[in-house]
Amino acid sequence: MDKKYHHGDLKIQLIKSGLHMIQEDGVNKLSLRRLAQMCNVSEAAPYSHFKNKEELLVAIQEYVTQQLLKCLKDAYENTEYSNSPIAILNMGKAYVQFFINYPEYYSFLFAQLYLKIDLCMGNEPNAFEPFQYYKDKAYSIYQNEGFDEERIKYGIIAMWAKVHGLAAIASMQGIHKDFEWEDVLDKILVE
Repeated sequence: MDKKYHHGDLKIQLIKSGLHMIQEDGVNKLSLRRLAQMCNVSEAAPYSHFKNKEELLVAIQEYVTQQLLKCLKDAYENTEYSNSPIAILNMGKAYVQFFINYPEYYSFLFAQLYLKIDLCMGNEPNAFEPFQYYKDKAYSIYQNEGFDEERIKYGIIAMWAKVHGLAAIASMQGIHKDFEWEDVLDKILVE
């Protein structure tokens, strides 16, 4: 069968299709050959972007991580008073909303064994970038509010746990609810 020449950004299409394939069939069934078929390109085409499945998985993780980081940055930067606690709330809402919009990203991202989240207040160079960004911004805001170091540390962990837990619930299938997440996030996150 002749394959069409691909005129778009094949690398991004492979990443997104790979994520979809993982969601549908699991990571063990992910293959560059199947992705080529799914994207209607030659079997060799994916290898011009990824040497193997492991390299594709790293690229998928990086793609999802950068999308989440951009979402948090946008929430922070679009807060009228970005040095206020409202910015922390807005980043939390953005985090949950991101995974409501892309539930398959949640299950993929947090199933990765090499994801590193640093709960210490210092900067860990290899830590999960979205959490590091959130942590740095929240730390600065709480410090400006006059909170002591211990309260800042545990406040950041508590807020992250809350938004991460909400994101987990919101991205699950089979959840029965009588509300829309968007309508209740403020109420839940402020409690």
